[in-house]
Amino acid sequence: MSSILTVSQLNRYMSFKIKEDTKLRGLLVKGEISGFTHHMRTGHFYFTLKDSTSSIKAVMFSSYAASLKFMPQSGMNVIVMGSLQVFERDGVYQLYVTDIQPDGIGAQYLAFEQLKEKLASEGLFESVYKKPLPKFPKRVGIVTAKGGAALRDILNIIGRRYPFCEAIIFPCVVQGEYAVDSICEALEFADSSGCDVIICGRGGGSPEDLFAFNSEKIARTVFAMNTPVISAVGHETDTTLIDFVSDLRAPTPSAAAELAVPDTASLSAAVDSYKNALDNTFATVIARKRHELMAFESELKNYAPSAALSAMREKLASNEIRLSEAMKSCIEKKKAVIGSRAAALDSLSPLKIMSRGYSLVYKENELIKSADELSEGDRITVRFADNEASAVIVK
Repeated sequence: MSSILTVSQLNRYMSFKIKEDTKLRGLLVKGEISGFTHHMRTGHFYFTLKDSTSSIKAVMFSSYAASLKFMPQSGMNVIVMGSLQVFERDGVYQLYVTDIQPDGIGAQYLAFEQLKEKLASEGLFESVYKKPLPKFPKRVGIVTAKGGAALRDILNIIGRRYPFCEAIIFPCVVQGEYAVDSICEALEFADSSGCDVIICGRGGGSPEDLFAFNSEKIARTVFAMNTPVISAVGHETDTTLIDFVSDLRAPTPSAAAELAVPDTASLSAAVDSYKNALDNTFATVIARKRHELMAFESELKNYAPSAALSAMREKLASNEIRLSEAMKSCIEKKKAVIGSRAAALDSLSPLKIMSRGYSLVYKENELIKSADELSEGDRITVRFADNEASAVIVK
């Protein structure tokens, strides 16, 4: 007869039997994650792994979870590695997971997409935060590996296109274990060094070589910078997280240098073109204004005071001539009237009568009009036309 076991003894026995079975160690199990829970205090992951007909509980402790490159989510198809064990307290068996890989997609790519979605939801990629590049920078910061081909290309292009600005190198490690911290330190140093624009990048390489530029730390460092940043990582087909958060993405380091500084030859040609256009515009405007001025002058002559004054002068001269002639005519008429009256007066003048042989007789200056007024012995004066004579009256 079998011995009687306690529940704890049974669960312990089953746990021992399962641990003893080597086939249940290092298992690779494929399924869909359901009911995923991230225990924030401990860092452990708890979830159910299921397929179309069955499910099994799973746990991933924080020591293993911390090494994952992505965050598992419910509904995600995965392949988990682990071992089957019994949770003795509840008498259930479950998977103790040591690693999780996306089923059908790389872990790094999934981590990249998840981080990109997270930063986008926080607004780090919004165009409203993009800073404009200066048109004529005086200092260009370059954050890249010292001695690399990317640095040589950038320096050559800046020197050829715009030799007036200063190119300042902030060397850093661009791949490997220390790349993220090195790039962030160089970016922060460049941002505090008075640069007008900063180029951050490296030459081409494998996705693993470029992976440092997918760091959340670098993305947040670039977003927090005051200086505009041009990202230039790898080749045109390479896309990293820094490209989304930078103020401008360049397909290559060489292209970044061309975007950072203007081309003096193009500027000179543009200035010449603007000068010619300006000269032509001025010539056109001056010709038009000259034509308008001539038209105004012609129109002004019709309303100018000089024209009115000239007409008034002509009228005044005409009136003056007419007045002079009228005055002459009037004077002549008056002269004729005066002459006629003078002749009449002259004919009635005593002197005129006396010139014809008549004389006037005065007695004590009284005109004698009759002989009866005279007596013998009166002294009289006889006045002739040309003289007078004295006489005494005798009977």
